[in-house]
Order: sequence, then structure tokens, then C-alpha cells
Amino acid sequence: IYLALDHSRDANSPGIQDAEGRPITDRNPLRDVRVRRALSMAIDRNAISQRVMEGTSIPAGQYLGEGTYAYVPDLRPTPFDLEGARRLLAEAGYPNGFRITLAGPNDRYVNDARIIQAIGQMWTRAGIRTSVEALPWTAYVPRSDRQEFSAFLFGWGSASGEPSSPLRALVATFNRERGMGPSNRGRYSNPEVDRLLAEALRTVDDAARERILQQAIRVVFEDVGIIPIHIQKNLWAMRRGIAHVARADELTRPQDFRPAN
Repeated sequence: IYLALDHSRDANSPGIQDAEGRPITDRNPLRDVRVRRALSMAIDRNAISQRVMEGTSIPAGQYLGEGTYAYVPDLRPTPFDLEGARRLLAEAGYPNGFRITLAGPNDRYVNDARIIQAIGQMWTRAGIRTSVEALPWTAYVPRSDRQEFSAFLFGWGSASGEPSSPLRALVATFNRERGMGPSNRGRYSNPEVDRLLAEALRTVDDAARERILQQAIRVVFEDVGIIPIHIQKNLWAMRRGIAHVARADELTRPQDFRPAN
């Protein structure tokens, strides 16, 4: 589960105003990496995991969880730091913050509306006065596809268990002809990410490809191309005496249940 941001506009990003509520016509705050880092630092992921998700998520600093292929061991979730976020905003030219609308679905992901409400409160405490817009999935997706939001919540699952899928879909520079960035709704674009991803996709050796993918992941998240929130845990309610072998692809199949020993 992550937040996408509007990287496509130089100014007049929808849902963003200055601290007094006037449109920002000369720049887009989200194009400044200091602002993006401040937004990430203002999110208390542990609080979301424990209170909103009731312990059913793992705070995330990258696409996939520990133990997966191309996981970057030292790329941890951004520590919660309100004062640090305020300092970065001031350095970026927003000592009084600004206003933003955070959008998300209310019927797609586990606790999705509650997550954006919690993040909105956290951003507001950091000086970014946040309004929250939660919509049914059928209305939310077309609007996000039309790039009508500045900050918005989405999720992504990698059935292959490796990160080239989310890299290609979520942060590769949008190019319909090449099939790159089909879900890059914020239109993030970084030539170094594109270069590393292309190199990884043509590298056959597993160990070499893993190192290249790790480099690409580091570039994305140090640049805060998107803001990772958490990885959902899968839950099954079980009758006593029945055991279940969980699958990484989240499928629930009858043949995976058996009598417990």
C-alpha cells in the first residue's frame, strides 16, 4: 500500500493551495524532493500498522517484504519525525506549510479510508493542512487515471515475488507504446530508474539482475518517487482441526487445506 504523488505538473497541481487557501500558480510543491521527504517523515507507519490495521500490516520502506528477491536490507521505513518534516518544509520554502487533498478508495483495500484519514491528520500536524477525499473504487480509478489528484492511495501486488513488476508498472516513465508505466498515475519519471530497469530486464544472471534491481529500488525510494506505507498481511479464519498452507500469491485453494495433526 503506497501513496502516489503528482510529478507531472510544474504548477497548479489539483488539490494544492498555499497556507491561506490560494492556488499555487508558480510551482508544484511535490516536485521538490524535500517536500516529498517531509510528507513521508510525517507519517507514523507504526501507528497505522498497530492502530488502524490492528497489527495486520508491516510498515514498508520499499516494494516487497524482507526475504524476497531483490529486497534491499538497509532500506528501512522512513522514521516518523514531525520536527524533521517541518524543517524540510521550511527549507523548501513552505515555513507555514500548504494545503493538500489526499484521495483514496473506501472499498478496495483493507481499511483504505481509515488509512488516508489517519495520514491526513498526521500531515496536518506537520503543517500541511490536509483534506481527505474517500471514493468508491469505480469512481476513484477513472479520476486517478485522468490525473485529477495530487496525492492518492493505491496498492500493488507482485505475483512473481520480485520487484521488476512494480518498477515497470508504477515508476517507469509512462510510455504506452513500450508498455512502461501503465499504472504510473503520478507520472514519476527518473532516467536512472529507466536505465537500471532496462538493464535488469535484459540481464539473465539472477545474482547480477538482483543487484541491478536493488540499485533501481534505492533510487526510487531515496527520491521518494512514491511513498510506501505498509505491506498487508493475509488472514484466514480457521475451524479447529483444519490446517492451511498459505501461498505467496494470496490464492486460497481447497487443496491447500488438510486435517491438522
